[in-house]
Amino acid sequence: MIDDDFDFDQPVTRIKQNADNQKQLGSHILKTAEQYLASMGSRPHAQLLESLRQLESEDPYFAVMANQLEYESDEPMANDVLNLLYFWQMANQKEAAMVEFQLPTLIQTDYFQAALLEAYDAMDLGTFQAQRRSVIEETFKLYQQQCYAGCITVIYGQIEGILTDALIEHGYLQQNQTKFVDVYKIVPGLKGHEVKSLWHKVKIASEINPYFLSLEALKMDTSSSVTASRHNMVHGADVTHFTQARSFILFIWLFAVISFISTLKR
Repeated sequence: MIDDDFDFDQPVTRIKQNADNQKQLGSHILKTAEQYLASMGSRPHAQLLESLRQLESEDPYFAVMANQLEYESDEPMANDVLNLLYFWQMANQKEAAMVEFQLPTLIQTDYFQAALLEAYDAMDLGTFQAQRRSVIEETFKLYQQQCYAGCITVIYGQIEGILTDALIEHGYLQQNQTKFVDVYKIVPGLKGHEVKSLWHKVKIASEINPYFLSLEALKMDTSSSVTASRHNMVHGADVTHFTQARSFILFIWLFAVISFISTLKR
């Protein structure tokens, strides 16, 4: 995933930030979620927290999200937790028997899938826009059929693929046959400025908007089992995390990436 001889400490080329893009940090979805968090009653808060705690044993990342909801902090709430709150509010508005609602079924609801596809359609990804949409629609079916190995592998790939397409459309990557070239030479140490990994792409994307570095789906460290095991799962070394819980997390992450990229302007 990342070249072993790559020097992570080298400085990257800085490009002047687009002021209009900076304003997109306060997107509609995140604002809605923040407002809901401030006003949500004790019952929906307690139910969501309990649901997350019940899922901790299936994937420890649920504890990370639960802790953000349970404990006050001076740090801003993570993007993925805010996106989850956005859908939790929607569930409370649309579900007739919310007391019986199971969090993992959120992905199967019409409103979750419609919102994700609406955010996707708001992007301009060029050549593969329609094809990727079809792939995402297939992941919903895989989740419904409990085919989590296929679901997870595809979502991990689409998160990176969507970022790649966005960088091409914004002029930061250029495709040369099967290779991708760092147009502005942002990432140092690359032979022929060839971009090979998700880490490289995130570094480039942060020049469009630094908020890319705040998206959990794009963090390339060992801060959680989700990011740490990504490479091993995609390349076949890890077969223990193909679960409904991991699939759920990745759908939230996919939405977080899509909804943010859809706000970017050229």
